[in-house]
Amino acid sequence: MTISPPTSVPTTTADASPFGAEANSDLIAKIHRDNATAIVETVEARHGNPDQALAALLAAEAETGWRSGLSMAPPATGIRDVYGWRFGYNIAADSTDAVKAATNTFMDNAITVSADDPAAYALAVQLADPRGYNEKEHFYKKGETAATEYAAALPKAQAAYAELRGSQ
Repeated sequence: MTISPPTSVPTTTADASPFGAEANSDLIAKIHRDNATAIVETVEARHGNPDQALAALLAAEAETGWRSGLSMAPPATGIRDVYGWRFGYNIAADSTDAVKAATNTFMDNAITVSADDPAAYALAVQLADPRGYNEKEHFYKKGETAATEYAAALPKAQAAYAELRGSQ
């Protein structure tokens, strides 16, 4: 099943954009948009379909808000990539190259399951990663779970995909 983007396309104002809604500056909004663009383009370069692009956007939003090179909160140490994994690339942590590398790893783990529930599918891809997904290393806030964060990220990921690719 192909996931349709929302019927209304966000306006171009910063507040309506999924990239600018929480950003404190135009620079942060640009970084978020550049990272989301890198995610979609990497999925497309791997011959992924729109469902996979949406899943990759959704996982990246749920895990890090489309930010690569994000410091991990205690008790974890180090830096995590855009999908919440410990950063292990020989490239700049805050670059779109890091986002592309992480998205390639996400696509390496893409599994064959129904994409009827994009949040469940995105989390299933993360759980299929051979590194072993430990929810406590990805989410730290009281009561925060992967399932709830992935479900909450769906509308923003759909809006991002719609903004980046329109009605494709």
